[in-house]
Amino acid sequence: MKKYYTRSDLAIESLALATQDKDYKRFEKKDGNITIETFEILQTSDLYPHEIGQYVEISFPDYQDVSTIAKHFEQQLSLFIKEKTKKIDPLILFVGLGNETLTSDAIGPRTIKHLRATHHYPLDERHHQQYYDSLCIAPGVMAHTGMETADIVSCLVNEYRPDLIIAIDALCAQSYEKICHVIQMNNVGIYPGSGIGNHRKSITETSMGVPVIAIGIPTVIHVSSLVSDVYNLLEGYFKESLDPSTALKVGKRKRYEGRLNEVQRRLILGEIGQLDEQKRIQLLNEVLNPIEDQFVMSDKQIDFDIEMISKILSTSINNLRY
Repeated sequence: MKKYYTRSDLAIESLALATQDKDYKRFEKKDGNITIETFEILQTSDLYPHEIGQYVEISFPDYQDVSTIAKHFEQQLSLFIKEKTKKIDPLILFVGLGNETLTSDAIGPRTIKHLRATHHYPLDERHHQQYYDSLCIAPGVMAHTGMETADIVSCLVNEYRPDLIIAIDALCAQSYEKICHVIQMNNVGIYPGSGIGNHRKSITETSMGVPVIAIGIPTVIHVSSLVSDVYNLLEGYFKESLDPSTALKVGKRKRYEGRLNEVQRRLILGEIGQLDEQKRIQLLNEVLNPIEDQFVMSDKQIDFDIEMISKILSTSINNLRY
C-alpha cells in the first residue's frame, strides 16, 4: 500500500501517527460536554498535513448549549487576534471561503452574510462601540468566478492593507461523529479544498504578506474513511455481542466500545480485520479511488447544522470587542 496520511483537516485526527511531545504538544480542558483541545505543532512531517503553529479544536456532542460553545469560540478567537496583531484596533479582512450553492461547502459564505462590516462606519461610532475595523467578503469558488480565491484575496490585501485575515471554510473529517460537531481554529492559514483533493493556492502569511487565522468546520467525510469507521463499529458490535453483560442492551448507543482480540478479529472479520485503522483506510482508499473518484458525504441534517454553526460563528464574531 502507498504511503498515505489520513484524509482529515482536523489536527486531532491527522496527528494519529505523530509522536506527542516530539511532533506536537497537546492540552485539553472541559466545560461540561464541551471539550477544548489545543495542539502545538512543533515540526512538519509526511505523517500529517499540518504546518507548524497552534490549532484549537472546540468539540461538542450537540447544540444544547449554544451559548457555552459561542463563549469558548469567542474567547479563543480573541486570543488569536491579540496574538497576531499588536494594534489596538486592527483592520481585519473576513473571508468566507466556499460555494454558497452547495450546503456542505457553504459555512464560509453563510457566516459572512451575518457579519457586521464596520470599515465604512464613522470613526467615532466604531470607537464608541469598540468594534473591530472589519471588511467582509465571500469571493466564491473558481468554478463560478474563473479566478483563484487566493488571487482575489491578494488583490483586496493590496488595496486595503488589512492587519489580519480571518478565513472561514468547510473541512473534511475522518470520523462521522465529528461532522459539524467541531470548530477548529489555527494561526497558520488554510489551503482551500485540500481535504477533498482540490489543490488551490494557499491563504497564509507567506502567500498574503499578512497574518492569517483560519476557522474551519468539518462538514464532509470521504467514503473510504466512512467504510473504515463501519469496520470499527462492526468490531465493537461483535465484541459486545459476545459479552453476556452487554449483549442484551437495547436502544440507541453512542458507539460500541469493545474490541475483539487477535484471534476473534481474524475469525470474524478476516484479513481486513487484522489491519490497524490507518492501514485499513489506506487500503480502502486505494480500492475505492478508481471506482468512486473520491466521493465525499455529508450528514442528512447538514442544512440544520450549517444554519446553527454559521449563527454561532457570526454571533460570536459580532460580539468581539477590542
